[in-house]
Amino acid sequence: MPKKDDIIELTIDSLAYGGAGVGKVDGFPVFVDDSAPEDVLKVKITSNRDTYAWAEIVEVVTPSPFRVEPECAMLKVCGGCNWQHVEYGEQLNAKKKIVEDNIRKISGLDIPVREVIPSDQIYKYRCKIQNPVQQTQVSKRFLLGYYKHGSHDLVNIKYCPIQPDIIGEITEYIRNKGQELGLSGYDENRKCGLLRHVVFRYSMTNENLLVIFVVNSDKAGDNLVRLARAVRNEFPEVVGALVNFNLRHTNVIFGDKTVLIDGQDYVEENLEGRLYRISAGSFFQVNPRSAVKMFNTVRDMIVARKLENPSILDVYAGVGSFAIWLKDIASTMTAIEEYPRAVADAKINMTLNEGINGAPIKFIEGNADKILESMARTGKKFDVLVLDPPRKGCVKGALEAAAILAEKNIIYVSCNPATLARDLKILDDLGFSTEYVQPVDMFCHTYHVESIALLSRRL
Repeated sequence: MPKKDDIIELTIDSLAYGGAGVGKVDGFPVFVDDSAPEDVLKVKITSNRDTYAWAEIVEVVTPSPFRVEPECAMLKVCGGCNWQHVEYGEQLNAKKKIVEDNIRKISGLDIPVREVIPSDQIYKYRCKIQNPVQQTQVSKRFLLGYYKHGSHDLVNIKYCPIQPDIIGEITEYIRNKGQELGLSGYDENRKCGLLRHVVFRYSMTNENLLVIFVVNSDKAGDNLVRLARAVRNEFPEVVGALVNFNLRHTNVIFGDKTVLIDGQDYVEENLEGRLYRISAGSFFQVNPRSAVKMFNTVRDMIVARKLENPSILDVYAGVGSFAIWLKDIASTMTAIEEYPRAVADAKINMTLNEGINGAPIKFIEGNADKILESMARTGKKFDVLVLDPPRKGCVKGALEAAAILAEKNIIYVSCNPATLARDLKILDDLGFSTEYVQPVDMFCHTYHVESIALLSRRL
């Protein structure tokens, strides 16, 4: 076992969930940030545990054939991306392996994992940006960017290649104008200061966006209103400026109340003829082009079952993304969503997409887990359930209810390979075998991966 401050030579075998590369010394795993598969490195051990160690690169002895020049000069300090220095095809290989490893180790099941569906656009793809705000003590200069990996030290980002260029321009304007207006940035240690986050919601279709100022207050204040209106006046691409009030000193970005200051409170996406209205706080996939691939993958899974006009239940439905995409192949379409603003968006989206043939969508507002359990007690059945839970996955009671409700198939969409593996094992115990998992690259240059699992009821 290597000791702290030891300098050793190490070959990187693979990329791990979390972003680091991992190599082994006499079978003992050593994790190294900013490394690539097949790198031969001289590294210094920075910490060790009973079962693994962390190290930092001292020298790249032999660079990996998969190393490329990153687009971003801030890669080594910014925690927004991990893998810009890794060739894109190798990123996809790493994501497939991450999904395979999680399924094997956590579920113990032998499930085929298909090749990752790539993103058509690997830069300027990210349409939702959440920048923390801080302020320097002496100069009062505003800092907006991302936290340094593994810390809450804010890296002031002037240019970010994974987001549309206009967002960087607006961010720089907010830095300067916020200081000019005498606004204060949030200090999370002292729990004071006004401006906590600036959130951008961008429409790839219309190339316009919302700017949402998240504040540590229960009122906006005149100078923040001036800032919001100044941003709207300066940038015609900004169709709406809003303020969200968050007095809770937690890591949750949004508070419960959002107020429109100027313009409109939504953007719209047109994806293959389907229209989606998306409000400031509603969930929608951050990479719209990959979202289309994900929606079509789920659709193709259902069509391949050769179910004639299936009844479909869409759970954790958000603004109706899957429900609208699938309604033309369904006999009945039911969707469940808890967040009121998303439900309001979904109802508008249902109206916007009335011209698409297919089943009308019955939308149920409320806690999905409780509604599933209630539906299961009534004896209701659906041919297909689509589950798209948050990162924490599904509670066991919801999975038990889903297994009762699903007559034939469950399609589980996940952004967390660990909770996906856990839940596939539970569903397997409940009588549903996973035929395969199809990863989709939604978050290029990061270790995050979206996965779609197709499950069938065992006879």
